[in-house]
Amino acid sequence: MQRDATTRFDGSDLPETVAQAQAQLAARPGAAALFNRATTAFMRELIGLQEGLGDAGRDRPLLALDDKALIAELIIQALEDDPLTPKELRLRLQGQLALRRLLAQHGGTLSVAEVAELLGITPDAVRKRARRGGLLALPRGGHSVFPACQFDIEAGHVVPGFDELLATLNTDSAVAKLRFFLTQDRDLGTTPIEALREADPDVRALLLRKARQFDQQVAV
Repeated sequence: MQRDATTRFDGSDLPETVAQAQAQLAARPGAAALFNRATTAFMRELIGLQEGLGDAGRDRPLLALDDKALIAELIIQALEDDPLTPKELRLRLQGQLALRRLLAQHGGTLSVAEVAELLGITPDAVRKRARRGGLLALPRGGHSVFPACQFDIEAGHVVPGFDELLATLNTDSAVAKLRFFLTQDRDLGTTPIEALREADPDVRALLLRKARQFDQQVAV
């Protein structure tokens, strides 16, 4: 769906916005059919969650979620109420939602263009740096996003020592690498990424040891 002025929705007129979207998709029957089915299915499940929504409406963390995370949470609730839903699907959605929450708690993500502006390099240079392992990128759809936690936003550079730790983590899973940096560590008393910001040589040496141990855990 094209993201122009005619498809923006601020909550004021749902029927009109849906009609506009349907009109834009009229020339693509397959896309129009998918849109209509998805809209109908979501509204049907949402109506079926009325009692659950009454309880969820008092959950402040839930209300604070961004739109996509909120939709994911509601879909998970609908799937959990359906005994025919495969367990693997529920777990995958729960994992995706947990990842979004983790990222939101640590500054969210930046686009390629935003990272390029922050570092003063080209978007292509950002992609090359990520491919070489100097930046942590997460796949999202057909592109990549970059966890903001790896940057010192005010100084306009990557947190010193981040690339060395990133290279020490011997796993192809970008999510596993992210969890290493953002998981509270009992020895450190904080997360590895926050400990790294302290720029203490002893702390950095401890972080490298933990990164190597992480490698061993992943390899098992």
